[in-house]
Amino acid sequence: MTDEDWLRRGLADAVPEPPAAPDRAGAARRTARRRRRTTLAVAGGAVAVVAVAATVVGAATLGGGDDRPDRVAAPAPVDALSAPACPGQPVDARAASGPDRVPDGATSVRLCQGDGVPADVPLDALVTQVDDVAAAVNGLEPLPRDAVCTADLGPGYQLQFAYPDGSTVVASGGLYGCREVVVNGVVRSGADAPWQRFVDLLRAQREGLDPPPPVAASTIGCPTAPTGAGAPSLGRPQDLVVAVYCAEDVPGSGDWRRAAIPAADLATLVTDIDAHTEEDAGYVDCDVAPPLPRIIGATAWGDRVEVQASCTNGWFTVDHATNSVWSPSDEARAVLDRLSGEAR
Repeated sequence: MTDEDWLRRGLADAVPEPPAAPDRAGAARRTARRRRRTTLAVAGGAVAVVAVAATVVGAATLGGGDDRPDRVAAPAPVDALSAPACPGQPVDARAASGPDRVPDGATSVRLCQGDGVPADVPLDALVTQVDDVAAAVNGLEPLPRDAVCTADLGPGYQLQFAYPDGSTVVASGGLYGCREVVVNGVVRSGADAPWQRFVDLLRAQREGLDPPPPVAASTIGCPTAPTGAGAPSLGRPQDLVVAVYCAEDVPGSGDWRRAAIPAADLATLVTDIDAHTEEDAGYVDCDVAPPLPRIIGATAWGDRVEVQASCTNGWFTVDHATNSVWSPSDEARAVLDRLSGEAR
């Protein structure tokens, strides 16, 4: 067969037979497409395999069905316990440079120690609804230039937002004075709102996660130095899972007697605190003769909880922020008296 004969036969084969249906042109186009696909599958098998592999990888990276060129891969979920850690020292947010707001897109935000009275910080970071905390910061009003602030010193915190590219942005807040929040030198007012938003979201996040290994009672000590009044903590007395009883016979001496609180006694005390605590209790007139005991413990997530006796006749401060006071029932008081006798 000559080259001319081969070419003619190939062209003849490419022309479809007239179909029975009246749509001859459409049938011819469909047949030609089928022949082209068959030719590509036979002659370019290796290319087809590569193309399929690339499609699978692309789908896993970009997400299903969205081929927009500006689409980027979603960052992998961040573990709440292994998210970027707090800095060793508070960041000087007034001297920092950058955007005057917290950008969206952070994968985690941690509550860290700030300037002011030391505050307990959680072991875990918030990795869900992080942009909500950023919005709570960005929505604050600028602090007026002529604002007059009190000269008291209270708890300070920093919210560290971490991004997929490894960068961080810090919002530094003070729960005292003018309640300032500083982001890259820009000062806003209203530090309570971002802190409370973080606390609420972190508590909600924990509902669906397993806590870390529990804190052992043997690792909980009595205070070695005076603690700042009103220092914030995520820990709440009703969430205590382990605690110790501490009593200082000579106030300010640092000489504490200690006793681990058995689980059954702790359950009694926690239930009683929940049932006999009054918010906005006002000024409590009480006897302040020593000893003034404390219940110090931890929640399942390791948050520190400290319930301080304000009076020897039974009043305990539960929450400085809400001026919540616990007056133990007779049953709870009997437990406390027994623990006082056991403390060494």
